[in-house]
Amino acid sequence: MAAIVLDKCFLQAASWQAICGLAKRHDLLITGSLFHELLTGNQEARRKVFAKLPRQDNPVLLLDNVSSLLAHEGNTHTPAGDVSSHTLKLAFRFNPRLKENGYELPPGVLEAVAENEARTRRLVESYVARTNAVVDMFHPVTTGSDKGRLVALAEIEKEISDPKSVLTFYRSLGDPKLPPADLLTPDWATFRFYQTSLLFSLHTVHRHRGPVPVPQSARGFQRLEHDVHDHMVLCTGILAGGLATNERKLKDWCALLNPGALVVSS
Repeated sequence: MAAIVLDKCFLQAASWQAICGLAKRHDLLITGSLFHELLTGNQEARRKVFAKLPRQDNPVLLLDNVSSLLAHEGNTHTPAGDVSSHTLKLAFRFNPRLKENGYELPPGVLEAVAENEARTRRLVESYVARTNAVVDMFHPVTTGSDKGRLVALAEIEKEISDPKSVLTFYRSLGDPKLPPADLLTPDWATFRFYQTSLLFSLHTVHRHRGPVPVPQSARGFQRLEHDVHDHMVLCTGILAGGLATNERKLKDWCALLNPGALVVSS
């Protein structure tokens, strides 16, 4: 079965019946960042989400993260291919106590959660650095009237959807550690990572009317963390050809960058 990537907002809003129905037609895929985000949420939200997953062994496919796909392509200079083939190969069943109120995560899981939080902080820092490095590219969305900036935003979105524009930017990076630009096509994870990264950075620059302030406030960091999680979900969903989300921007961007992808809402 083809995989479909689940977003947090979809999991929170969809019914158990809807998710189980989706699982009959598709392999459900969750990114590692989303899995840990679910674990660290408040207990009631966590209980509701885990209660909705199919009650069986291996109810979802777990992808460590997009970084595993990028590592494959960087090492082999070949496309990662089917996202499902890079998911964790293990037999598991979610602890049924995750569906209970008052359940405290065991020490080993808390350690893994702490490691993921540190990793997420590094991802946010990298995202901010990438975004602030391309502010000049997106100058039209930083000045002028709000209406004019929105017009510029739509124009640059359309430009980012053009593979030629993405490859021009990619070549400008000049990073010898990356796969050669002449090899890349839209079915590469590396291509989609940088394409979706440009899209998120564009909107972050638009939101801030310029570079992201460093350091961030707690609220600002939380917003950027949300952007990083959404970036991973969108990139993976485009590569898998299926995305389940209720977030309008993710639905719109998936349709923009991969018109043939299946997009499902609850």
